[in-house]
Amino acid sequence: MSFRIFTLQLFGKLKPVEKIETERARLEKNYQAFLEAEKSEKLKNFQELESWVTSDGFRRRKQEIEAQVFKGSEEYNQLKELETLKKSAAIRRYFTVSGSAELKRFEAIHASEKLKEYYALKEFTENGEFTNLKREAEGQRFSGSAEEKRLHEFEQLKKNKALKAFLALQHSAELKKHEQFAASEKLRRFLELKNTAVHEKPLRKEFEQLKRDPEIKSYFRFENSRELKYYHEMKGNHLPERFGELQQETSSEAFGRRVAFLKDKKKFEKSEAWQKYLRYKTLQADADLKFYLKYKNSALYRNYLDVKDSFQLQRYNELLQLTASEAFLKRKAYLEDSKKWEKSEEYASLQNYQQLKKDPQVELYYKYCKSSEFDFLKTWEVTFFDGFQGSKTDDGKWIANTYWADRLLGEPFSQPGDLQGYSGGKNTVVRNGNLTIEVRREKRMGKRWQLPAGLVPTEFAYSSDTLSTAKSFSQREGIFEAKIRFAPVKEVVSSCHLLGEKVSPQVTLLEMGAKNRAGIHSFNNGQAAFSGVDLSGLKSDRFYIFRLEWEGSQLRWKINDCLVHEQTVADFDEPAHLNLTSLVVNEVPSSKLPAAFEVAWIKCYRKS
Repeated sequence: MSFRIFTLQLFGKLKPVEKIETERARLEKNYQAFLEAEKSEKLKNFQELESWVTSDGFRRRKQEIEAQVFKGSEEYNQLKELETLKKSAAIRRYFTVSGSAELKRFEAIHASEKLKEYYALKEFTENGEFTNLKREAEGQRFSGSAEEKRLHEFEQLKKNKALKAFLALQHSAELKKHEQFAASEKLRRFLELKNTAVHEKPLRKEFEQLKRDPEIKSYFRFENSRELKYYHEMKGNHLPERFGELQQETSSEAFGRRVAFLKDKKKFEKSEAWQKYLRYKTLQADADLKFYLKYKNSALYRNYLDVKDSFQLQRYNELLQLTASEAFLKRKAYLEDSKKWEKSEEYASLQNYQQLKKDPQVELYYKYCKSSEFDFLKTWEVTFFDGFQGSKTDDGKWIANTYWADRLLGEPFSQPGDLQGYSGGKNTVVRNGNLTIEVRREKRMGKRWQLPAGLVPTEFAYSSDTLSTAKSFSQREGIFEAKIRFAPVKEVVSSCHLLGEKVSPQVTLLEMGAKNRAGIHSFNNGQAAFSGVDLSGLKSDRFYIFRLEWEGSQLRWKINDCLVHEQTVADFDEPAHLNLTSLVVNEVPSSKLPAAFEVAWIKCYRKS
């Protein structure tokens, strides 16, 4: 039995897990309540109110409120100003016009389309556009126009012999037939015989027959015709394209209308400009428009316009509305009230401040705001946590393998001397918020590392599991702790430890079984060594919180927040991941099976 563990338990240094967790839960609850209080509107309001009610400004404000009276106040002067404005002649005449039938008629005409049309036509008729359009229309004649020139050009092209021949042959059946025959075998044979000195009688006979052939004679007759010559001259010339353009343009409806327009001597009287002019003359005589123009220039209406947007009228309406408002009447009553301080917002703020000062959330904030009780929660952040809720392990956190086995083989394997094969997670049970790795007596095929052969297929008599966070979580330095049931089985080694990419050193939070300890396993030149603390004095079948604090090369082990060991290690300087494993080193009596390695939670921290 470890003397250190014995004395710690004897003198009550190892507090019960339940008490620690209750205290942590209380501290976390109070911290969350403190954070909520720190961000709460209540605290914000209290601090604002405290700053206000204890200020010189608040004291002066109270004096000001108690000194306020109606006579000589802003409200008193506003009522006097309103009475003066009510007597103004300009404002009285303004209200004579405002709302009158004449003004309504005037405004209706002002917004009408008829008036808009009148002004538009007036602008059109009197500002030169009408005159310009009339001069422009009368100046447009057919003689010398572009249209006359196009018609003349078109007539000239019609008389062009070569163009006429081109247009007659273009796309004709005769030309198509001629071009097809030009590529025929008959013509090719004829030309071949013609261009060759023929001495043999059969060839001469064939040549004479082809020479008299109607198709060949017809081909050369057309080939040498003046019409085909004209066609070839025009092909690629711009005149056919120009003829087509002019033919399309001069035959269009728009072109015809334009020519008719240019030849029409009364074209302007038919124009839109002339119709606008006639409409303008009609609107000049309209009764509504005559009324509108007369009323617009009247003295009464000019006064209406002068006052309508004036500061004088604006001030009158403002004061009229202001002095009739609920706020003004309340303010007037307030100024005349001898108990205005007790009814003031400042007094209400003082009452609210006194109430908030007694509020539990505000009291809690001031209880802890300068306390060191939350220093750990403020300084450290949780980087990993698993409370093993649900019915299975979280695949996003755990793999049922070790770092190197997963990297080299993709499945776990056993070491020399191990009697268990790994099940790949089937021996891991999650229930009632705890994770349990069970060692069972059952045959399990697996692989064992065996020098010099390497990995050898082996049938094992026991099954177990190994878990790690090799793919999800690793951390250099910080705090690592786990709540584990201390229930050692001598024939089974169960371990919670940290490991980097290298196999050594292995930093163990807890190893239980044949030996119960915490510390550092190291492997040098094939030799295993351990340095740490014996934990065999712990009471069996109880949960403990095993904790490692890692800072630089300094490592400290704690159980239930009590320091049990500390050590300096120089070569542990890379991020490490978590490992949970149970392995069988000797035959296990049936009465001890299944052997359970039970973990309630694991939590890791680093400084924030």
